[in-house]
Amino acid sequence: TGAAAATPQSATPETPATLAPGRIAFELPLPEERGGGKVAGEADRLETSADQEAVLEGNVELRYRDLRFRADRLVLHGATSTLEAEGDVVFDQGPRRIAAARLDFDLATRTGTFWNAAAAIEPDYYFSGAVVAKTGEQDYEIRDGVFTSCTGDETPDWSLRTSRAEIEIGGYAHIRNARMRAKKLPVFYWPYMIWPARTERTSGLLIPNLGYSKRRGAYLGLAYYQVMGPSADGTLFLDGYAEGFAGVGGELRWRPSEGSKGSTTLYFLRDPDTDQTEWRARFDQVADDLPWGMRGVVAFEDYSDYDYFRQFERAERQNTKRFLYSNAFLSGTWGAHSLNLLVDDRETFVSEERTTTQRQLPELTYRMTKLKLGDTRLYLSLDSTASYLQSSSTGLYDAGYGRFDLSPSLTLPVRVAPWMSVALNAGGRATWWGDTVPVSRVVDPETGARASFCDEREVATGEAFCGESLDRVVPTASLELIGPSLSRIFEGGQGRFGKYKHIVEPRWTWAYAGDFDEQQSVARFDEIDPFVATNVGQLALVNRLLAKPTDPEQGGAFEILSLEIAQTYSFDDAQPLQRSRDGTLATQEGPLNARLRLNLSQDFNLQAKAAWSTLFDSLRSTSLTARGKAGPLAVDMTWFTDYDVETSEKTSDQARLGLAVDVLPKRLRLIGTVSYDLEASQVQQQRYFLSWTSQCWSIQLEAREQVTRLFTSRDYRFMLNLKNVGTFLDLTSGESSTEF
Repeated sequence: TGAAAATPQSATPETPATLAPGRIAFELPLPEERGGGKVAGEADRLETSADQEAVLEGNVELRYRDLRFRADRLVLHGATSTLEAEGDVVFDQGPRRIAAARLDFDLATRTGTFWNAAAAIEPDYYFSGAVVAKTGEQDYEIRDGVFTSCTGDETPDWSLRTSRAEIEIGGYAHIRNARMRAKKLPVFYWPYMIWPARTERTSGLLIPNLGYSKRRGAYLGLAYYQVMGPSADGTLFLDGYAEGFAGVGGELRWRPSEGSKGSTTLYFLRDPDTDQTEWRARFDQVADDLPWGMRGVVAFEDYSDYDYFRQFERAERQNTKRFLYSNAFLSGTWGAHSLNLLVDDRETFVSEERTTTQRQLPELTYRMTKLKLGDTRLYLSLDSTASYLQSSSTGLYDAGYGRFDLSPSLTLPVRVAPWMSVALNAGGRATWWGDTVPVSRVVDPETGARASFCDEREVATGEAFCGESLDRVVPTASLELIGPSLSRIFEGGQGRFGKYKHIVEPRWTWAYAGDFDEQQSVARFDEIDPFVATNVGQLALVNRLLAKPTDPEQGGAFEILSLEIAQTYSFDDAQPLQRSRDGTLATQEGPLNARLRLNLSQDFNLQAKAAWSTLFDSLRSTSLTARGKAGPLAVDMTWFTDYDVETSEKTSDQARLGLAVDVLPKRLRLIGTVSYDLEASQVQQQRYFLSWTSQCWSIQLEAREQVTRLFTSRDYRFMLNLKNVGTFLDLTSGESSTEF
């Protein structure tokens, strides 16, 4: 045995181009029957022997194809293509790294054994073990091991310990005697578990979900994920509850192109309390890459009954819904023209026994927005729809009819002067309905008895539709006059704003819509059906204050303050805008309305409104909305009040307060919202949400109470989410009382 000369080799793909002083570089060929190729590297000291054995010491680095080794001492057996390394051993293969105290490795089979090892695998998976054996290109075996997604602490925040495990990178870890720990605290024991070690989509079992519900008891949720190709996958669910509930379902997802994606979900739940099977179904499809620039969307949702999502759905957005809405539409826009074909269904839950349903099967809408007519200053706009409508209510009525609506208008903008502008608009609206509803009339003036009529035919109680068509044609017109506008610029000095601009601007608007005597016969379906003859003008005085920041990087001038005072006036003597309940007092004047807006920055804005009855010299309504953010605190407040103008008594007084606090930035966050009826001294809804986010886990605590005319519900929820795992623990509890 002799010491090798400390002469650097010439630079090759296997050796560095430069070598630190005192370092020795080497190359050693391997037998073809044992993998072939060359190993190369460098060390502080190198001894070789005639049987192709090399002993390397001191900051050893060795490279073989895509494998990299570092150690304090390494013995390489060239004849067998094996090596032993010890002392701060580091093994790298692409994005995978294993650190160990000692290593035996076979370069030909690319397998080996690590002692006291710790490994890192993308994305952010870590495992360690007393013995880690690399048994294949993607396969490992671990003895006395630990799995986690946490870093930076010798005792991870959460870990899964095992006596023995087999891991397939890109697949799953099969774990024996699994013990979940939070720090050093044991959480649960499982004799056998499958844990994801996927770096990409891979079919297999997902991590079980654990939970608890007051009504359904302890919960265990199992899921199996199946890859169906590069553009589709699916998940099967099997849920069991201690109180006898059982659920099964599946979800299918697809994305055949960049602009098209969809999913469908079907889930069944057996309810032992009612001995019935509840279900929910959902289908979604979005296609943004249809021919001619069109877009298509399908969103379908249905439940077995009203109680399903109120009792079994956990998300607030779902379990507080009063209606179900499904729709499918195909739309396109080409310049000023747009076309939309819609089919939809809206089911509203009135009570446990009654629902109302409205459907458009279909609705075709064509719109044209302000198309300039040749060289004139006229602009043509058009709204038009053709629909087949269905409307039903449980046990009361079920009817379908057609409807056509056409609303053209011509607009003429006129710039009278730089400080005054005028916009004239003339048009009309024509609507046809294929069916009408009965009209209630007094048949006995002495007793006040009433009956329902379709035209002159009296109909029986409960007959909801007449079977007669109706058309409505009314002219419309409007005028908007802005100005004369007066303004003045003020210097702001050295503060935040360098200049201010005060604008005083009167605005006068007038709107007209012709009479229609048969409006009571119109079935109300949506915003097209209601109609009120109008001949009203409004005069408003607007004060605006604009400010320009001193620092150009803060942008240009913006409005920081505005005050608007407005009042309407009816030119139709038969339609006063204010009237007493007994009809003895009336005035053509509308209430006096005031609105104040304050917007000093993006972090604060305030709006206050008030309406004053000039007929009774009394407040009609007030409202205040404020939103602000200062450091870790964000506040959102709304307060609105309505009054009986004749008695000055409050008829409604409600407030909503929202608060969000980053108690510890990026760690602890508290969110709370409260809706309160001050008149009834009752909390209508309150929700509190507390979350803690760590580098590898998060917890969420939620408490919610909702009080409605139909029910009162209280819910509590605790969720534990683990990084790269998802929701691991979900505990819920609550109660609900129905008040129909």
